[in-house]
Amino acid sequence: MPNPQAFLLLAPEILLAAAGMLILLAGAIGRGMGTRESALVAVVSLVLTGGVLLRVESVLPGRVFILDGTFVLDGFSFFLKLLVLTGTALTVLLSVRFLEEGSYRASDFYALLLLATSGTLFMASGYTLLTIWISLETMALSSYILAGYFKREVRSNEAALKYFILGALSSGILLYGISLLYGASGTVHLGALSQALAGVQDNPLVPLGWLLLAAGLFFKVAAVPFHIWTPDVYVGAPTPVTAWLAVVSKAASFAILLRIFYEGLGSLRVEWQTIVAIVAAATMIWGNLAALTQKDIKRMLGYS
Repeated sequence: MPNPQAFLLLAPEILLAAAGMLILLAGAIGRGMGTRESALVAVVSLVLTGGVLLRVESVLPGRVFILDGTFVLDGFSFFLKLLVLTGTALTVLLSVRFLEEGSYRASDFYALLLLATSGTLFMASGYTLLTIWISLETMALSSYILAGYFKREVRSNEAALKYFILGALSSGILLYGISLLYGASGTVHLGALSQALAGVQDNPLVPLGWLLLAAGLFFKVAAVPFHIWTPDVYVGAPTPVTAWLAVVSKAASFAILLRIFYEGLGSLRVEWQTIVAIVAAATMIWGNLAALTQKDIKRMLGYS
């Protein structure tokens, strides 16, 4: 598919990123925008992005790969994008009072939120491990700043620092796993990866690469035993950010985990289903048991 047409199909992601940059620029010029004005621009941008997304979905004949298979547009990605946009819009509405009471710069907050959401939209359509990783980091970098946005509060600073350090560690582990899989298969494209790995299953780089990749992704979805960051980060982060991390960020990361394991593993999927099932069961059991002893609702949310 020609590149100009491909970029038109990525219009929702590009539009939202441009809106985030516009809010950031408007906040830096003159007296900037107030909280309600910034929130209004953010909500309108999200609604317009959703409208463009629905329009793009209506003209596609089915599953479409663009930019040499770097991105895929299908029902799964469209559903995930609509979920992300809805969750972000609710976060914007929830955050207005918090920002007004704390006298914080709303334009910066909403710009970061839209940029993080834009990264999430790119991640939803990513069909190579490298594209998914870059999109994931685009979301994460903005999330680190949002977690510490109430910089006059010690707990918020602590949350941002802990989130950044552990997030950077998990990103490094994830990238190293991707490099091992690329070394074993010669590709990072999910479709080609599943076929290539079928012929090199005896290569020790394959299980090690998948193990590191899984560890990095399990951190992003806060699965046991990679959940230790969530309670402190959720408590220290502003409540709207906690809501966004707990719902939008985690749901998007889990969806990408499913896409990678179901489309990238190929014949190895059966062997890894047991591991994923054990981690899922441990996360539900341990998380809910730990949540029962918590008195802070945000910490309870972090465990559950």
